[in-house]
Amino acid sequence: MSPELPNDAVSTNVFSMRTQTIRWRYGRTKQRIVIVRKLMLQPDEIISQIFILIVDETYDGDEETWEEDSERYRQDLEHDFKCRFSEANIGPGADIPAFLTVIATTTVPLWTVLLSAFFLGKPINDNLSAWAEISRKVRSFFGKPVVLARNGAAAIAVEAVCDEMGGLPRTVRLLSYRSGHIGDNESIGEIPRSDEILENVPTLNLGYVRHIFEIEADGVQHRVIVDGKKAELIKLQS
Repeated sequence: MSPELPNDAVSTNVFSMRTQTIRWRYGRTKQRIVIVRKLMLQPDEIISQIFILIVDETYDGDEETWEEDSERYRQDLEHDFKCRFSEANIGPGADIPAFLTVIATTTVPLWTVLLSAFFLGKPINDNLSAWAEISRKVRSFFGKPVVLARNGAAAIAVEAVCDEMGGLPRTVRLLSYRSGHIGDNESIGEIPRSDEILENVPTLNLGYVRHIFEIEADGVQHRVIVDGKKAELIKLQS
């Protein structure tokens, strides 16, 4: 026959079991919330939009207050940036909860024209200063942990080329675009050349993506990798 535990010990054990049960239930609830975000149809960026995704910095915080902390973080984003943010998930395996806001390029029709021509691989000779306007708008969010889809990454890539050249080139043309995984071991110089211009990456995958551009400016070819807020550039041999 097992010895009886003192009342204090019984109370302590019961309290410990209840605490573990509450944590388990809350952890399951948090997991379900994130799964619901993932199962919701994630919008994909189209040519008339620039997606800005800000990673939910509260996700690794206190499980017991995460839902409230996350909503407060979203509201703070809307207050700070004066625009609406909706819930998103940018992790296809391990969850990466984020908040999405959309810059509608239709508010500046020239931006839509530039992006359309760029991703068709057409030489762009006019209104190149508009790229700087787009990149400034995208960069205005860079105080937060930002992830970009294809269009926003293109603005940062063109900006990197202009910086390398010391000013606006006379002409810019996209030679190729594809995505790579952030875990790829290839350095920027080891990536094989390509002449493909691929479509946008699904939003759910963006947390693990780096954008790879090959851009010709005034006859000089460049490769630019955009990973979050960072851009890395090398010149390519013609």
